[in-house]
Amino acid sequence: MSLRDVQKTGPWHAFSRGFRQRSPLVLVAAALITFLALFLAQGVLFGGGLTAVDEGRLLRISHDDYVHVSVRVQELKADPPKTRTIYLFGGSGTMECIVSEASLAAQIGRDAKQPVQVVSLAAHQESMAMTLALVDNLPAGPATVAIGLAPIRVTGAPERDVQLLSGHTLLVRSRRLAQIAPKYFGTKAPNTGSIPGIFDYVGSYLSERAAGRALWGTKIAYESHYYPWGAKGHLPLGKRRNVLYVLAKDVKLYRKYADFNFAMLEETLKLARERGFDVVLYDQPLNASAAGPDWNGVVPAYRKRARALAARYDVPYVHIERRVALRDDDFADLFHLLAPARLKWQPEMARQLASTLDAPAEPVATRVERSAPAPQ
Repeated sequence: MSLRDVQKTGPWHAFSRGFRQRSPLVLVAAALITFLALFLAQGVLFGGGLTAVDEGRLLRISHDDYVHVSVRVQELKADPPKTRTIYLFGGSGTMECIVSEASLAAQIGRDAKQPVQVVSLAAHQESMAMTLALVDNLPAGPATVAIGLAPIRVTGAPERDVQLLSGHTLLVRSRRLAQIAPKYFGTKAPNTGSIPGIFDYVGSYLSERAAGRALWGTKIAYESHYYPWGAKGHLPLGKRRNVLYVLAKDVKLYRKYADFNFAMLEETLKLARERGFDVVLYDQPLNASAAGPDWNGVVPAYRKRARALAARYDVPYVHIERRVALRDDDFADLFHLLAPARLKWQPEMARQLASTLDAPAEPVATRVERSAPAPQ
């Protein structure tokens, strides 16, 4: 028998020939094998598999915040911090208000007279539900969960967050989010698990890498600042050009979605309490010079609700902005500090976060906020 005859009658030839059959049973078997492989891949990927590959090879773009924080929480679970850790949560406003994790940790450590580690899990347009999912994935240990507030953090729609249940946006799974899904989303986590999210990630990875300069599988350096040193902001006129539109939009979205977002924040406070984490609420920087201090009533409205929630759960709500004199030229736009302004903001942020460590919560319920009436 010739080698060609052996190849034609060998097991691999028979296996491949079987998949060329048109029998419905063969197609069903192929589908089952495919789904089993996907569920296996899901278990590996969401069970720590992201740490097996260098993060730079997984990033779709240099500002791929969602992949970055997904990898980061898996790294933290695999190698938990050995000292008290302050986890920062928020949107890109939080990302742009600190110089670096290491420098902020050093300043907090000096002020608190104890060693601390800072880990930023903030991301562009991070919603309250995303914060909940990330907190649900933190390792055990002494920790402070610092949650940033801003108009964009309390105006997000649940239609976007429900996708977290199927692995979209973040490559993380949250048992707590799945438990509360019927109450807040009117649906259960899908039986397909996070498989849709895997397909979404792979598709966007291929398209983003194809559109950019980095080839598939090559490393990309993650950039934590959208406005690095040397970056310039919009001119004053440019910052004010869309102010009326932004304020009108935020008022509308706040009225529509504030209840949902504060429900997600409260679920996060409950979860943190159960896990023994301390919590601090703080306001992200806002360009009051361009948009006005009350943001058409949205800012005092969410602060009032946040104060009440902080009082109910006995957590401090600090106001860094009251002690930092920010000007219009400190901001790139309405929300993001330029690099030099971070040197003004971070020391005060460190001081106020340090004051909350191993100390009783500030009596937030007695604070008086002078502001415009809340939107109805």
